[in-house]
Amino acid sequence: MIVLALESSTSSAKALLYDSQKGTIGLEACAYPPEICGGGRIDTEAVFRLTAQMGRRLAERHAIEAIALCGIWHSVALCDGAMRPAGGTYAWHYMAPGAYCRSIRKNEALTGTLYSRTGCMPHVTYPRDMLSFMHAQGADLSNKKLPSQGAYNFYRLTGEFWESACTMSGSGLLNIHTLAYDECALDYAGIRESQLGSLARSPQAAPITAAGAALLGVGANTPVVSAHADGALNQIAAGAAAVGRMTLSVGTSGAIRLTADRPVLPDCRQLWCYYGAMDWMSGAAVAGAANCVDWFHDKVMGKRVSLEELEASPLAPEPPVFLPFLFGERCPNWQDERLGGFCGVRPEHTAADLYFALQAGVLFNLYQCYEALRASAGVPQSIHASGGILHSKRWTQMAADIFGMPLRCSRNLNASSLGAAALALHAAGGLRDLRAFDGTGEEHIAAPDPEAARRYRVLYERYLYYYGKTAET
Repeated sequence: MIVLALESSTSSAKALLYDSQKGTIGLEACAYPPEICGGGRIDTEAVFRLTAQMGRRLAERHAIEAIALCGIWHSVALCDGAMRPAGGTYAWHYMAPGAYCRSIRKNEALTGTLYSRTGCMPHVTYPRDMLSFMHAQGADLSNKKLPSQGAYNFYRLTGEFWESACTMSGSGLLNIHTLAYDECALDYAGIRESQLGSLARSPQAAPITAAGAALLGVGANTPVVSAHADGALNQIAAGAAAVGRMTLSVGTSGAIRLTADRPVLPDCRQLWCYYGAMDWMSGAAVAGAANCVDWFHDKVMGKRVSLEELEASPLAPEPPVFLPFLFGERCPNWQDERLGGFCGVRPEHTAADLYFALQAGVLFNLYQCYEALRASAGVPQSIHASGGILHSKRWTQMAADIFGMPLRCSRNLNASSLGAAALALHAAGGLRDLRAFDGTGEEHIAAPDPEAARRYRVLYERYLYYYGKTAET
């Protein structure tokens, strides 16, 4: 059985072809050009077209039995009543609502209500808060349809305006307990339920239209599964869809996700809670990860020295501290407008010391979140690592030392697309239990080193000191 996965991520369009006997047999990807992506907004139709183009390159000459879509967990597109784009797609890194969200969080009653009902704090991350901000600015959204980018792609292929509970749980508009749209959240956002897609069961599929089939080069009526979120599909591909397993994903941004059989909403409000394909996930996301690495390499170093050279260079006994909030803070304390940078820099520090501090700072931010997760849901059975961090042996080992647990490391760098392929197989009857899917392939274990772990504990305390000193008041 051969299935096709189509993914519109934050920064690129991807397609993956998967054979139930052979595994992945094809992959296409293309970064969004600057003219369709920037400032947290993307061109809704252009992204769909580019994603479909990647899919067509793979689908031709194959008998595709099902298609599944992967989308950004936090996005909302502005469309007119006929589902034609009318303003672009706003993604999680659209920062304009920052000051507005900060003011909302000062309203303790409203913040508590939104968090306890939806699992999402008021923050620029969430479409709910983007829409509330637009409404407060006087924008008239009353005649708009408001799909996620994934749901727009699904509409263009099937003619159906469906959203998965998975995707909408990351919008801030879904009640995390009932998995239905939440009246309080809708009222806060200033929208009506009729402006949103019908909630589809997982993995509910609709037949592709003739126009969609022609666009992708697939057979008539090929079933298309409603779009699910990248993070949830990553969980499936990592073999962590069973309750008690946790993923540590460090790519453009970073996240930890623990599969749970119920919503986990700690009183500290430092975590989010979303719904996956089958179960809930409690966890945290950080805005700064490999994007901070890119900033350092491109803007600070001017690409004059390779990252590999920096990792091989000697380090000072006491490195500086890096606060990875170049793109604001998501978890644990949701400070949208927080600034990042280096602290404790001395004359003897080199570029290698700064880069070491940056790698450690990203992981310390994630470890802050892990401490809250562990206190609320217990120690995970296993941690499954994925993402660009695995390109760096030092950074991977650093993560094992900081978290103090063995990391199961998969070389699969297309986990979200692979998870979508598993969903397509499941929908087509080729995979009975999604929890049994494991797309990790070759895997190695990064074991923590006790001596290094003790050193990182000291550095973590210094990180917390500067974190506290630079907090918003």
